[in-house]
Amino acid sequence: MTVPALRPFRAEIPQSALDDLQNRLRGALWPDDLPAGYGVTNERVRALAEHWLEKFDWRAFEARLNAYPQFVTEIDGETIHFLHVRSSREDATPLVLTHGWPGSIVEYLDVIGPLTEPESADEPAFHLVIPSLPGFGFSGPTRSAGWGTHRTAAAWTELMSRLGYEKYGAVGNDAGSMVSPEIGRLAPEKVVGVHVTQLFAFPSGDPAEMADLSEADQAALAHLQWFYENMFSFNTLHSQQPHTLAFALADSPLGLLAWNAQLFGEHLDADFVLANVALYWLTRTGGSSIRFYYEDAHTTARPEGPTTVPTGLAMFAGDFQSIRRFAERDHANIVSWNAYDVQSGSGGPRDAAGHYAAHEATNVLVGDIRGFFAGLTRGSSWPVLAAAHEALRSAIAGVRDWAAPTPCSEWNVTQVLQHAAGDQLGYAAAITGSGGPDFNPFAPSGELTGRATDFLEPTLKAAAAAFATVKPDAAEVPTPLPQGALPAQVAVGAAALDAAVHAWDIAVASGQASPLTPELAEALLPVAKQLAEPLRGFAYAPALEGPDDEGAVPSLLRYLGRDPEWTA
Repeated sequence: MTVPALRPFRAEIPQSALDDLQNRLRGALWPDDLPAGYGVTNERVRALAEHWLEKFDWRAFEARLNAYPQFVTEIDGETIHFLHVRSSREDATPLVLTHGWPGSIVEYLDVIGPLTEPESADEPAFHLVIPSLPGFGFSGPTRSAGWGTHRTAAAWTELMSRLGYEKYGAVGNDAGSMVSPEIGRLAPEKVVGVHVTQLFAFPSGDPAEMADLSEADQAALAHLQWFYENMFSFNTLHSQQPHTLAFALADSPLGLLAWNAQLFGEHLDADFVLANVALYWLTRTGGSSIRFYYEDAHTTARPEGPTTVPTGLAMFAGDFQSIRRFAERDHANIVSWNAYDVQSGSGGPRDAAGHYAAHEATNVLVGDIRGFFAGLTRGSSWPVLAAAHEALRSAIAGVRDWAAPTPCSEWNVTQVLQHAAGDQLGYAAAITGSGGPDFNPFAPSGELTGRATDFLEPTLKAAAAAFATVKPDAAEVPTPLPQGALPAQVAVGAAALDAAVHAWDIAVASGQASPLTPELAEALLPVAKQLAEPLRGFAYAPALEGPDDEGAVPSLLRYLGRDPEWTA
């Protein structure tokens, strides 16, 4: 099959369209004025409309947009427009950045420079792919139905593959905060991490979820309830009758301005608001953009289970406030959770200050994105943990009898696997403060409902992502061990020791060659001698005697109370 070409693109709106816009704004018919409780006010819309007529310069914005490389391609039957700005740095990490409604690619223009070409060589750099959502801006109007969260995420994975990116991160705001985690769900082997400004997770209805919520979480729920009761009409109409509204949005720039401006805070500069609104008007996508809500409301495909890709949240005061308890139910690998209060002004509760953080608080968001992805990259500085995890993966791949006995007294292979996975989640939970096992790893059931790899892999990723946030020189890293916090090198070694030894348990119980290499055993033996004594009779049996020169692997095993010659 021939892959559709990536074609260079420039924004070039005909002058006739700009003249028509001016005429429509000048001849606009205005409704009677009413207080703010009835919706966006005449005063607000009139000020923006006058700025649009007299001061906003589309050609200047167009030139700014055209200063960046832009392309279009066809994916799943629709034209997709995107900016593709590569860093000059060879070590740059590719990112796909996804906006929402009523935003657009305009949201991310301010972060392009600092993310692609940071001033300091010590800061991470990124190649940026910034697509217009299907049905938005130059990616529309769409001709087909079904362009909601999941289909968009699938299109973005295809786009990144076409660009040659086999490993990349996903960043999102608003609708992008829904699309980006789904990219990770669809391509977990490619997505190194997901960074969003909202984690849209809500109460399930279980009363237990509401018990002992903090005052901050209760305030977040109260604000969400207020938003639902006072500002949710746009979502309801978009989800139920988007085409009915589309007639007004297609015919009146004043109507489009008023409808979209309800979600642009009064503290935002007029040029930013109007660049977004003008992009919708001049591409005739006011109607097609709002169908995103309808598609999500009417889809029958619902994802099962939590996402597992390392996830980071940068949450801004005034915007939607995510609640960690609910977020962890839907995202099993949250490794970064930061809240910021950088409001430069607010028009009250309707303002949602901080929602457009890439524009409102550029440096703060850029710093959080840098820190998140740099932390994930630091995971490569822990080769001992990576080697131990790989040993565990190798061991379970060769299992034929999951009920076979193991060197762990009274535990079969499945139980050792459950215990090993629980250990890794324990370390992840200790570091991140959340996400521990939902079972007792010291009383494993011996029953798995799905594939062993599906059970194990999220736990290894959670541990790796958690340790990725740990600096090599950290003096105190929280652990689930009785010793508590340990220096970074020791804490990582402890997690690696757990994984490696249980990999050996599973492998020998299954008649496989030992995945515990001499190099790995040599690295772990000093850790074992530093940590094992308080755990005798609990995690490890008494040490066994053996020859002094038998090598690192048997020496490590005997020290931990395991017979290197064990057979079933």
